[in-house]
Amino acid sequence: MSELDITPSLDSSMPGYFIDRKSTGVIDRLYAKALVVDQDGSTVAFVVLDTILVPREVVESIRERVGWQTGIPPKRVMVSATHTHTGPPVSTTTFLKADEVYLQWLATRAADAVTLAYRSRRAARIGFGAGHEADIAFHRRFFMKDGTLLTNPGLHNPDIDRPAGPIDPQVGVVRIDDAEGRPMGVVTNYAVHTDTVGGTEYCADFPGELSAVLKKTLGEQVVSLFMMGASGNINHWDVTGEWFEDYAHHYLKMGRILAGEVLKTREKIRTSDEAKVGERSSFVTLSYRQPTQEQIDTARANLTLLPEGHVESEFARELLEAVRLGEGTTEAEIQTIAMGDLAIVGLPAEMFVEFGLQIKGDSPYGLTLINELCNGIVGTYVCTGESYRLGGYEPRITASNRLQEETGDLFVERALQHLGEMKADNGRYDAGR
Repeated sequence: MSELDITPSLDSSMPGYFIDRKSTGVIDRLYAKALVVDQDGSTVAFVVLDTILVPREVVESIRERVGWQTGIPPKRVMVSATHTHTGPPVSTTTFLKADEVYLQWLATRAADAVTLAYRSRRAARIGFGAGHEADIAFHRRFFMKDGTLLTNPGLHNPDIDRPAGPIDPQVGVVRIDDAEGRPMGVVTNYAVHTDTVGGTEYCADFPGELSAVLKKTLGEQVVSLFMMGASGNINHWDVTGEWFEDYAHHYLKMGRILAGEVLKTREKIRTSDEAKVGERSSFVTLSYRQPTQEQIDTARANLTLLPEGHVESEFARELLEAVRLGEGTTEAEIQTIAMGDLAIVGLPAEMFVEFGLQIKGDSPYGLTLINELCNGIVGTYVCTGESYRLGGYEPRITASNRLQEETGDLFVERALQHLGEMKADNGRYDAGR
């Protein structure tokens, strides 16, 4: 395992909102963190970046460099983002541009993190388990008393009726120790948006605090990888309670609470020096949605009538850019990796929690983790069919958010297919031992 600093220079763009923020400082450093698992010459690698997303071309560059430095096949490298909204300039929109020089450097650093993990690999023990934390994640879409639906309707809004869906309180934990039982690393999987800091200073958000607590408890040598669960409609805002009023330190509170559950779960995990490694990946072809003529007319009117910077003006600009881009298709990679009776599903978008729960519920593995914003991003939100009819923030068409409505179902179907194939292969392996 390894970690390398990827904090960019100040005055770089910070993606995450509808403005081009320029970074002014550093709350904590940002990292590329890597885990390599090698069982009997069958090797897989994971690299997690403290970025809001990972462009597909960066994924391909990382995999290529890892391949020639280590020999690990590209399809066996899983690359994901923690989705911090106070991170590097990796995203291009209608109002900001990714820093191409930084992206090249990021790809090199991420690949080098994997290579260092590969070259320093040693005998180890691995195990997994699941904890439960239901008090720091909240469904962010609400039915209002008038029958409408709003995303993030505001703190203590008296017109809120009820949440429009569930959360996923499962805390997935993977424990990695050396052969003598000394802690080497921890993988944590949890479903809640990493957008608790704001401002213009670099910060790894609550996964950064999670890492800090784990290091203080288990040792500075421990590498903490955070994999984002299906959280496209899950936030940290307790709009019906009191949590949001302590917003300035909220990411610290969340990281420490999560760390407590991770540590408790980790201590209960039994490790093994064997974990049959498997991998499946394939591409799903997706079509782009197109806005209606009424939506186009409204966007043009808003762009003319509303002031620069108004949220509806920015949505109008995005929708008209989607019109300019037009019809077409894109390819989405669905990747699954198994280590023993643990499976990790990599999906290239912000997934609604319902899809993650469905994959977990139907998976043949003892524990299945969802790793979203993985191996690129083909569209911002993947919503349930009902959500497109109900409306709200997430289904709205933008230049980067226009995948066909069936996308989530297609992702689930392909992921479960891969999981079934890997499990069947693992069963044949076990029978032959």
